[in-house]
Amino acid sequence: MSDLKVTNPVLSPQVSANVNFFNPNSVGCTIKNLSVDVSLSSIPLTTISFQNQHLPSNQEFSLPVSTSIPYSQLIKFIPLGISSLEGGKDIPLEVKGNVTVKKFLYKRTFPLEYHDVISTKDIQIK
Repeated sequence: MSDLKVTNPVLSPQVSANVNFFNPNSVGCTIKNLSVDVSLSSIPLTTISFQNQHLPSNQEFSLPVSTSIPYSQLIKFIPLGISSLEGGKDIPLEVKGNVTVKKFLYKRTFPLEYHDVISTKDIQIK
């Protein structure tokens, strides 16, 4: 993940980032549907979904992702987020969901699970 940005933190928090992937296969395909739940510090924040994104063969690529976070979920995260920002601690990120890929007549849904940390040094609040 790169270029993590938070805009409108007071009115309506919008989070955007470029999510980096690598397709090791010799053929490209299309993401027909992707739906994932995103949690920070084990607190569910939002669901991200998109459809019909082409994946090039045998190369790295990034997909821009943008979502809004409901205040009801954000309020649960604020105390942990503030202490992480003040202390310079990394914030655990968890993404779980499903992705459906298609190539010609072949279509299959795979579970998706990703764990990482967000460095508080990389967060830009505007």
